[in-house]
Amino acid sequence: MPRALALRPLTTLLAVVLLLSFAVLQSADADPGLASITADALKGHIYFLASDEMGGRDSLSHEGRIAAEYIAGFYLRAGLKPAGAGGTYFQNFPMVEAQLDREQTYLRAKIGASTSRDFVMGPDFSLSRQGNVDAEVTAPLVFAGYGIAAPEYNYDDFKGVDVRGKVVIVLTHEPQEHDANSRFKGKYNTVHAFNWWKPEVIRRHGAAGILIVQEKTPDRTRPRTPSGPTNGQIRTDRPAHTLTSPYLDLPFFTISRQVADMLLAESGKTIDGLQDEIDKTGQPHSMPVPGVTIAMRRAIRDRSVVQTRNVVGILEGSDPKLKDEYVLVTGHYDHVGQKAPFIYHGADDNASACAAVMAVAEAFRAAGAAPKRSLMFLIFEAEEDGLLGAFHYVNNPIVPLANTVAVLNSDMIGRDEDDPQWNTHAEENRNQVNVVGTLYNPDIRRIIEAQNRQIGLKLDYKTDSDDPEGWFSRSDHYPFAVKGVPMVMFNTGEHPDYHTANDTWDRINYPKIEKITRLIYLSTKDLANAAARPKFVPEHAARTTSSVPQR
Repeated sequence: MPRALALRPLTTLLAVVLLLSFAVLQSADADPGLASITADALKGHIYFLASDEMGGRDSLSHEGRIAAEYIAGFYLRAGLKPAGAGGTYFQNFPMVEAQLDREQTYLRAKIGASTSRDFVMGPDFSLSRQGNVDAEVTAPLVFAGYGIAAPEYNYDDFKGVDVRGKVVIVLTHEPQEHDANSRFKGKYNTVHAFNWWKPEVIRRHGAAGILIVQEKTPDRTRPRTPSGPTNGQIRTDRPAHTLTSPYLDLPFFTISRQVADMLLAESGKTIDGLQDEIDKTGQPHSMPVPGVTIAMRRAIRDRSVVQTRNVVGILEGSDPKLKDEYVLVTGHYDHVGQKAPFIYHGADDNASACAAVMAVAEAFRAAGAAPKRSLMFLIFEAEEDGLLGAFHYVNNPIVPLANTVAVLNSDMIGRDEDDPQWNTHAEENRNQVNVVGTLYNPDIRRIIEAQNRQIGLKLDYKTDSDDPEGWFSRSDHYPFAVKGVPMVMFNTGEHPDYHTANDTWDRINYPKIEKITRLIYLSTKDLANAAARPKFVPEHAARTTSSVPQR
């Protein structure tokens, strides 16, 4: 090929890059809010929040309170209206801090007329979630399938079976989760599949205790090799944190499949057989388990109630008819603390999102004119303890959830995905962001894609077709999804520094987080000014893809 012809594609590519760069600069000049979002400003927030002196911002910690005050200060500077208690930026709520009393925690069963079994914590059962009170029950056993009541999918494990006052044994996840043609969302786990919410559904049906059976299939995640000791390896003596509400007040254990088969033996069933039958037919197969009584206790000690807070500020909308509707921009400020000699700095997780939320708030101040709808900037506490700040909010909303148009959540938006689960490497992902949850929210996806034409990020939706790491359930957008509120999460994936002391401010990809934050700003602005509200689409039919081409 002649040399001149060989150079022509490179010349064309250079021209396209220059035109795109000019378009981005031109749009930034036209929108002073967009121009105000800079890598240096984001770096300053992350540097402070992830400093040694901030001690990893553990929930309920002194350093966590400092982080909340810091965020509130920038809300004040951005001119946001305080939306918390007593004219402050804080939505206060109580949490319980307690230790599990292993010696007094037990699981026992009377099977038939003469057989009694004591099970051993560790090999036979484990605590699925720490509760907020010492809880003990002795009651008959009922098998309740997957423990799901999902009217939108015409599926109810509780129909025709009485679980009130009983111990309920259920399967984890949801029916037909490996079937692309499942009545749910194919292989995508819906809001009903996860143990953040499943025990609350069971509690609301009147159960007195919960046994959840380990997965039948091996863990689908490929092991990640961390860059250093993780908090889970080091902070093994950390007290558990929970809400003080009835949420999770039942004893809730995970049991092995072998223990499940022992408990089911009198019925002539096995846990594999019951699961296969439900998955094959797509129909519940709930039933009392004959001749079995369960005695279980979750014992806690050193219990104390500690007040903590979410941080919340509002920019009121300009349209008299639309200002009572809200777009929420969210993240969480807590991380996992410290234990000498390790400080878990949490720069990516989740100082990155705190920086973005503050930057977006200040961008709207810089823009001058408020959008038609109101905006709420909401940064949660206790995400690392089970999305507790977000669960508190959705059960005690500052504005009605019916008036919440959309939630744009961010969690870990500062790094480049380097994850064996997806066979991705950092150098391939310098300009990529994952957008999670758009199967429920195709309208929000279309808005994000339209605004991304100005920004030029690579948008990745892989977790909307397969989600083995459970990203859909792992951050503060999930409690809103449970309530049917339109929501998505921006995320740049896992990396070897995740939950290690190496998640530090100097490892953030600042040009990329600038672009992601600008995309969040533009998407928020679009949602706040749009004529129509986005729809939350729970049904299987929502499994669509956008026609908007991606870069």
